[in-house]
Amino acid sequence: MTDVIESVDVNVPISIAYNQWTQFESFPEFMEGVDSVQQTDARHTHWVTDIGGVRREFDAETTEQHPDERIAWKSVGGDTEHAGVVTFHRLADTRTRVTVQLVWEPQGLAEKVGSALNIDNRQVKADTVRFKKFIEERGTETGGFRGEQPAPGQVVGGARPGPQSVRGAHLDAPASGQGDVVDVLSAQHQQVKAAFARVQMASGQDKAQLFAELVDLLKVHEAGEQQVVHPVTGASAAVGGQVAAGRIEEETEADRAIAELQTLGVQHPDFNTKLEAFHQAVLRHADHEEQDEFPLLRQNIPAGRLQAMAEDLRDVQAGRS
Repeated sequence: MTDVIESVDVNVPISIAYNQWTQFESFPEFMEGVDSVQQTDARHTHWVTDIGGVRREFDAETTEQHPDERIAWKSVGGDTEHAGVVTFHRLADTRTRVTVQLVWEPQGLAEKVGSALNIDNRQVKADTVRFKKFIEERGTETGGFRGEQPAPGQVVGGARPGPQSVRGAHLDAPASGQGDVVDVLSAQHQQVKAAFARVQMASGQDKAQLFAELVDLLKVHEAGEQQVVHPVTGASAAVGGQVAAGRIEEETEADRAIAELQTLGVQHPDFNTKLEAFHQAVLRHADHEEQDEFPLLRQNIPAGRLQAMAEDLRDVQAGRS
């Protein structure tokens, strides 16, 4: 499973940014590799893509749509499996943050190699930049759909199908002896990012369960870092203490944000907005670790000890110590 998350700030009101994203047939104008999108009914579109010489056709279903807030979809047929969500956040009267999240399963050697080389990330980033140019140059949308699209099967007082699990509080990581503590934590960052995407694409009871599982993932990840990683970072170099303290402060703020979200509950009208703010804070935290803390560990800690720290991390996160 591959996931990509990119944000772009566009200098148009939120209604214009949102309206343009409801015009699926305009996507080829700013999405590289999308040959055509045909709206077949209120919920469904047919896509033809050609990315890196790999041609795909599939149908997609809009699973949720709320004006000026979010649009979510998933593939329902064809030769690819993917899901996505676009969220919109008002920064000012004429400035909007658009965040695009995609989750999919690469098919074939070319797509798997592209995913491993982060080509997918670069393409999605380039698409968001092209969207910014497209909408800012026009200054207005090509059209817009302002109707609500509740999640399929969501009925008042009715049962809903079970959610797609994020595998509870279990954190995937390279097997014992395969990779050091930095490798383990980097892999866990990707799992947390994918878990966020699934929460933001869900609704109702599914969203509540997936959010609870996301919180468990974050708590387990944080416990391992605070017990095994940050103390070593703090003692590893002259700036280590400052780096470790910064990460612990961010994790303390994350705990406060989680508590606030748990108090609100997924049905609260402010939940999605606050969840996205929390999501962005977690992404910044991961970037700080990957750009500041992990290089510090690799530069100052012997390889053998980094391997041993990976085993200690696994033990803490599994509750064995």
